[in-house]
Amino acid sequence: MWLMLKDRRMTFLMIANILSSIGSGITMIGVPWLLVNRAGGSEIYGYATLASTIILFLLSPHIGAYIDRISRKKMLLGSEIIGGGVTLLFALWGLLTGHFETWQLIVIYFSGSLYYNVHFPTQFAFTQEIFSKEQYKTLNAILEVQNQSTSMIAGGMASLLIDHIDFAWILLADAMTYFLGFGLFLLIPYMKNKSVTATGAVSMWANFKEGYTYLRTRPLLVLFFLCALMPFLCVMVGNYLYPVYITSVLHGGANVLGAADMIFAIGAVVAGLTIPLIMKRLGAYATTILSFLMFSLSIVFFYSFPIVSIFLVFKTLNGWGNAGSRVARNTILMEMVPNHLIGRVNSFFNTVGMGMRVLLIAVCTQIVSFQGARSAILLLGILLLVSLVGLIGSRSLFYTASQKESKSLS
Repeated sequence: MWLMLKDRRMTFLMIANILSSIGSGITMIGVPWLLVNRAGGSEIYGYATLASTIILFLLSPHIGAYIDRISRKKMLLGSEIIGGGVTLLFALWGLLTGHFETWQLIVIYFSGSLYYNVHFPTQFAFTQEIFSKEQYKTLNAILEVQNQSTSMIAGGMASLLIDHIDFAWILLADAMTYFLGFGLFLLIPYMKNKSVTATGAVSMWANFKEGYTYLRTRPLLVLFFLCALMPFLCVMVGNYLYPVYITSVLHGGANVLGAADMIFAIGAVVAGLTIPLIMKRLGAYATTILSFLMFSLSIVFFYSFPIVSIFLVFKTLNGWGNAGSRVARNTILMEMVPNHLIGRVNSFFNTVGMGMRVLLIAVCTQIVSFQGARSAILLLGILLLVSLVGLIGSRSLFYTASQKESKSLS
């Protein structure tokens, strides 16, 4: 790990991610908090999250195709410029007028969500392209530690800043981090893979079909990845659900929300440091199962014991389980899928995941309105149990792969 950290490409990548992730992280904590504390804000935020997820669901196949067809570096640079430009525009508006309308907060939230859905799939393909296969486990672990460390810092800063500093100044600082990230990504040496072509226009559903065609003969792989996505989907739904849960069930303030994000990140950082060692001992599949179980256990405690202290303590386990399953899942995806298809295959899972998020957020919004946030958490627990059955059902995929590897070595 330490040898890889000395790589100049890794250094620039990490610093750029740290800067832009801290700024955008504080913003993405601040916007939901400002919304849910307005009259009718919980419902508005729920429907805004649902609408943005539907839009991103429709855009996801396009994003995956562009990742495979043009320079991944240009995609990264573009995401920084657009994200920084939109954030700067609203920061200046807030400084001039002294307030934000509800629709403006929704646009800021959507632009942040769009940034995440362009930047991170592009970064995934970019890093798979510029690093070797032998480095994937270490690479994913380092990026997970970095991503979650910045989330921890963002959560801690959010708990201190949101209730005490004008949100426009937070947005201004966020915009500057995007532009600094642009400069650092610009310094990363890169030569576009010759297998990535930019000829011809391809429709959204044709791109979606390309990923599907590759996966059609690999049903166990599809089953595994869709079920392994469930902790991540729960985290995404939790971005809507937990601010409401904290205010309406735990009766906590912004400090609890910020602390929860920070503690979640601590657990994820620990996962980034420990999961590579666990994968070497148990293998990627068993590590995925272990991480999945730990994440599910935290959801059980959130539902069973609606107490601030319990929520914060088990946020550590929640973060460890989500990050651990993601590191293992991403390593498997990088190892099994060719680089020239990774954008479209990843786009397939992202699109299906988005569809599941749309459905989950729509259902959870209604459950919160009529039965409360705690019932929505119960639903997540049931879905995790179903997904665990699916993960166990895909185990023969990995036994077959390990047998093939053993034969090739003998």
